[in-house]
Amino acid sequence: MDMKIFKKLSNDLTKLLESGRDYNVLIEVGQMPSHQIFKAHSIILHSRCLYFREKLSKTVYDEYDVKKISVTNISVVIFEIIINIILFDKIDAPTVLDLLTAANEFGLEELFDTIQQHLIKNHAPWMRNNFVRIHKISFKNEKFKYLQNFCNDIIDNYPSIIFDSEDYVDLSENILVSLLKHDNLNVDEGKIWDHVIRWGIAQNSNLDPDPKRWSNENFLTLKNTIGNCMPHIRYFHINNEDIIDKLYPYQQIFEPNLWRDILIKLSASNRVIASTILSPREVQNDNSFYSMRKKARECFNQGKFLDAFELYEKILVNSQHSTQDLISASTWDLPDRTFTTEESKDLIIILYKNTILSSLKLNLYFFDCSFEILAEALYKNTTLTSLEINFPESEFEILENILCNNITLNSLTLKYFEFKPDSMRKLLDALCKNKFTTLSFLSLESCVNFSFMTTEFKKKCDDNIRNWYIFEDELIDALSMNTTLTSLNLKDTCLNCDKGKAIANALCKNTTLISLNLENNYLGLEAAKAFADVLCKNATLTYLNLSNALLDISDYEDNNEDDKNDTNVGLEEIKAFADALCKNITLTSLYISKNELGLNGGKAMADALCKNTVLTFLDISENKIGPDGGKTLADALCVNTTLTSLNLRNNHLGLEVVKAFAEVLCKNTTLTYLNLAYNIGYDNSNNNDNNFGSEGGKALADALCKNTVLTFLDISENKIGPDGVKALADALCKNTTLTSLILRDNQLESEGGIALAEALCNNTTLTSLDISNCQLGSEGGKALSNALCKNATLTSLDLQGNELGPEGGKAFAEAICKNTMLISLSLQNNQLGSEGLKAFAEAICKNTKLTSLNFRNNHFESEEIKAFEESIYNNTTLSYWDLEDDEEEEEEY
Repeated sequence: MDMKIFKKLSNDLTKLLESGRDYNVLIEVGQMPSHQIFKAHSIILHSRCLYFREKLSKTVYDEYDVKKISVTNISVVIFEIIINIILFDKIDAPTVLDLLTAANEFGLEELFDTIQQHLIKNHAPWMRNNFVRIHKISFKNEKFKYLQNFCNDIIDNYPSIIFDSEDYVDLSENILVSLLKHDNLNVDEGKIWDHVIRWGIAQNSNLDPDPKRWSNENFLTLKNTIGNCMPHIRYFHINNEDIIDKLYPYQQIFEPNLWRDILIKLSASNRVIASTILSPREVQNDNSFYSMRKKARECFNQGKFLDAFELYEKILVNSQHSTQDLISASTWDLPDRTFTTEESKDLIIILYKNTILSSLKLNLYFFDCSFEILAEALYKNTTLTSLEINFPESEFEILENILCNNITLNSLTLKYFEFKPDSMRKLLDALCKNKFTTLSFLSLESCVNFSFMTTEFKKKCDDNIRNWYIFEDELIDALSMNTTLTSLNLKDTCLNCDKGKAIANALCKNTTLISLNLENNYLGLEAAKAFADVLCKNATLTYLNLSNALLDISDYEDNNEDDKNDTNVGLEEIKAFADALCKNITLTSLYISKNELGLNGGKAMADALCKNTVLTFLDISENKIGPDGGKTLADALCVNTTLTSLNLRNNHLGLEVVKAFAEVLCKNTTLTYLNLAYNIGYDNSNNNDNNFGSEGGKALADALCKNTVLTFLDISENKIGPDGVKALADALCKNTTLTSLILRDNQLESEGGIALAEALCNNTTLTSLDISNCQLGSEGGKALSNALCKNATLTSLDLQGNELGPEGGKAFAEAICKNTMLISLSLQNNQLGSEGLKAFAEAICKNTKLTSLNFRNNHFESEEIKAFEESIYNNTTLSYWDLEDDEEEEEEY
């Protein structure tokens, strides 16, 4: 049957059920006071449900030609689910399970097998992720044999699913004991011990997670709790390290003879002991799992999507799977891929399988399959929650039908979609009437594809503005009456001032939207006044992005990038907006970057910060605020007690302002994030000579010695220099809260690198450091690599563009053999050479923590890259590496 006809029929049935028009059956459901009458149509019930077919055949029409059927033993809520299944055959896994529970309670045995088989066929991954819940229900009735068999298969083949589930600690003791009796748990015995301890502690809310703080009574409590589990642990097959690290802290719960025998085996494995030695468990060979992971990646990259998908299904039921495995299996970003016919068919089959795929990005212009076929698969799918899709505007009606009937999709992105009036009318009408019942996030970002400030750009903007103008009332109605959307992204959609005011008017009535992005539009300063009204009236909006949106197209045409002292843009409108911010009690995040606010805008926002009591994040970057505006903002932070994040990047603040902010950091007790990057100021002659320099670096260093709350600081590209960074390095030895520091593009040189290396040997809180493009050289790099051997907290280090050379590469390779914390390392554009790459290949075979490695633009030969990838075959943690070159780099090279 034609897809459009099928979808239209489904929609018509939905409307028929909702309206009850021309009904000829009344179904009385439940009992008073929970009682409701449903209007239905005999021809549909007769064709879709055997139960109603029989009921209708035995019921006669009354004088109004209506048949009345009474269903008293089922609740109204459950019946609503059942009637939707009868009409549309769509239902999510939790609801199906609730339906089985209800069927059991009502004694509806004829539903048992059908519901169980439906669950296993369509929702097996969800069942595995909710094993404990499934297991409990499976033993409520001996006739739940399909669920029982499913659970037994999990226990026999995939026990890690049970141990890793969120509700594992809710297992009953007898179920846990039965698990521990299995010889083929395929889980390391030391980890099994961890799981048993976790379960035992969870049963006693008064037990501290750290046994070092326990009393004798606490140990006795745990012993009594897990007493029936302990005989089934294979203690003599736990490795020596785990005995010391995992068993020793709980030695008090062991029987003395057993603990003595464990220690004997620890020191003299050949000694005879009295305790019973249980046989070791069967554990899957590690290499086969890693081989499966590698094969899955290869299949995905080669376009063998179905093979990759099936491998990922197997990977995810293995206890060794990582978070990256889960992301690789469930999130497929394919917007730029050109699909062959076979690849398209594979993806369609995967969507029909209803298993692990939850997020998909796709461009149908590159897809060798009709949208109707894909739409049918999307219609049937019940696991996809996020969809980003680009497709011909002519197919919008099909997408609308999918959204009206899909029960799981909550995020939709239509990027670069060129709306025509008819499609826009349908979208706004659907939003207005709440037809998309599950959709909470909608992004229409860049729905007009254009090149900035060209004739074609202006024409497309004009066309798009006219389209929005035609439906101004519909837009207001949609935002006023929709009750499901909580997040709307209209970035880069060519909205003008009138549309901005229309949206603001609608938001004064909307009661559900909490996030709105209007970045990169042409709303103009009048819209700022309109949004001031929103801030006074709307009670739900917590996130608002007006970056690069408070200028109109003429402002862009007249904008002079060389005018560094522009301070007079829209004072009245910005002041009205700032005044409203003083009164608002819901907005927590505000982005107003790139709006040419100037000095007056900076002062207005400073005044707002002195009075506002809810805003926690403010991005006011790239607004030409200048030194005087910056000082007023610094003064405001001495008064404000709620702001935690402030972005002042690229505002020409200069040295005196950074000194002012240094003083703020000595007093303010709430600010945790501060971005002062690229803030070289200008003197009265517009000369570029008012930078932070070493003096600014020293002022910030002094502040960091006293501040106890700041966790993130970005002072990139401020000419801090070697002397300034030396002061900052000394501060890092004393500061105990900063976790992220960005110093990129600051000409630190080898002296600065050495100073930071010394700091890393002493600092115990910094987890992320970016010192890219700082001219460190091989000497500074070697000092930092030595520091990595001693540092125990840093997890991310960016050193790209520092001319480390092969010797620096080898030094860092040696460091990661010893470092046990670093998970992300970037050595992009460092001329590492083949020697550096070989050293890293050897090092990564020993490293067990690194997950991301960026070696881009190091000009490796293809054979060298291939050898590297083969050598790291057995690494179990590295999930991302990039050894390629940019095209421009290749040409220059």
